[in-house]
Amino acid sequence: MVMKRYFLCTQEKLRFSITTLLLCALVSPLSFALQESTGPNGSNVQAVHDLGYTGEGISVGLISQDHARYTHEAFFDKDGEGMPTGTSHANYYNATDEDPTLYVPISHDTSVGGIICSRGGASYPNDKGAAPAAELYSFRVTRNASETDPNKVIAPVWVQEALDQALDDGCQIIVTGIQLGGATDGNSIWSLIYDYYAYEYNLVFATAAGNYASSVTVFGDTYNSITTGGLIGTATDLYGRVGSGSNPGPTSDGRQKPDIAAPSQNQWVPINGDISWRNEGTTAGQTSWSVPHTGGVAAVLLSYANSPESPEANDNQNEVIKAVIVNSTFPNIQDEYGTATTGQVWNKYRGYGRIDAKRTYDILSSPKITPSSSTENSKGWAYDTVASGQQDSYTVQGIKNERLVVTLTWNRRIIWNDQNSPQNLGHGIIEDGELEASLADLDLEIYDPDDYDNAITTKFSAIDNLEKFDLLLTKTGDYLIKVVNQSGNESADYAIAFELLEPLEADYNTDYVVNGLDFSKLSAEWLNTLNLNDLLILAQEWLTYDPKYYSP
Repeated sequence: MVMKRYFLCTQEKLRFSITTLLLCALVSPLSFALQESTGPNGSNVQAVHDLGYTGEGISVGLISQDHARYTHEAFFDKDGEGMPTGTSHANYYNATDEDPTLYVPISHDTSVGGIICSRGGASYPNDKGAAPAAELYSFRVTRNASETDPNKVIAPVWVQEALDQALDDGCQIIVTGIQLGGATDGNSIWSLIYDYYAYEYNLVFATAAGNYASSVTVFGDTYNSITTGGLIGTATDLYGRVGSGSNPGPTSDGRQKPDIAAPSQNQWVPINGDISWRNEGTTAGQTSWSVPHTGGVAAVLLSYANSPESPEANDNQNEVIKAVIVNSTFPNIQDEYGTATTGQVWNKYRGYGRIDAKRTYDILSSPKITPSSSTENSKGWAYDTVASGQQDSYTVQGIKNERLVVTLTWNRRIIWNDQNSPQNLGHGIIEDGELEASLADLDLEIYDPDDYDNAITTKFSAIDNLEKFDLLLTKTGDYLIKVVNQSGNESADYAIAFELLEPLEADYNTDYVVNGLDFSKLSAEWLNTLNLNDLLILAQEWLTYDPKYYSP
């Protein structure tokens, strides 16, 4: 059995090694609230709660060092006076080689669980998690090295045991708030196991970019997960900058991770006491506090996808959930140095941008599009399979000066070669070398509406399994979107998400702010293409700007 040693990362002492698992939980003296981090300038998931989707019926697995405290008031429904009632919505399981009923609650895992699905507390009624109606299953995958050595160890078989139990418990999402050292090329046994369970069992994995390293760490290097960086506040209730400790990308093999970023500073969360709460997260932007937002948003989306209100099949596929989350991110986020990232689709610090649950829901709840079809809708998604050497095409009707945002993602295929071998039957343990990875070479291509031989996009690296374009449309017409499989013998299931974003009114020169340059444009075109009505609109919109694409 292969084990790795790790140490707890605390404010007083930081210890690192190539085999280190870092669990990051630092305390801030500032006091905001969990409710702000789920608000419009945080994950924006409260807007989806208002529509009636809160994660009900969805089970989320938390794989971490120890356990969330299942007796905490945050995990109970509340009576009319705000007091806990009924049974806990948090559960625990010890996946190590110790007694499976061993229960080891700690503050870190209780806080992560609270950000996922807190139902608030008597004194904190509004500090609810991203998916306050979801069920939490907390899995412990580490233990002390020995009776005399308090350093923690972790083994692949324990991670596998946790995942198998999560499937038995009906979990559709796995949140991981821990990190391991070592190579981050996606080919460690840890990352291969995660990608296998995503590919084989349609689990949505929310993984942390990690903290205090020069690049993303394991498990954040997995292909099939949604890797999340940590954001800090730039103004009251506004999460607009990457924290100084959130690991940047790319991976060691050059892939574009992290995928997204989420709030991680100043959140009132439950800790290891039945009614105890405290503020967590500093300007370091610890990703333990950001990745549960991703898992919670995924739970809210799946509660819609599994509901009678969803008319479409396959909107619960993990590729679809990943595509709509990445496509709808808010891109104009400062990097860890406070530098604006305007105009960059992917940035090594914030990935594709801040998660936005409402925009994500709007795309997922829009009609599904099918290959060889045309749509006039402003947003939507697709899920299909493209064979090797083949292509699928879609047509989207765009208008000049709109922005067309399109994301394509597909899973890395992982095959467990020895799963059904005679020597493996009966124990089902994944060993080193038994998981074989392959990745289809898909390309996302968008074509000029007047010339379908002229692609207006450039090719991505063949090593990434997610591609996103954010294009300013220069003409009105039918834009052809192709998913091209360049592989010689590898088919792939894939998901596409798209959205057309309207320009600002009175932004006549399309620079995402209404100012003197637009007045100059109006003057030059007076009574030619612009008139008094345009002048009135200019006055009404004066100095407004699109925060997604303009930094004042």
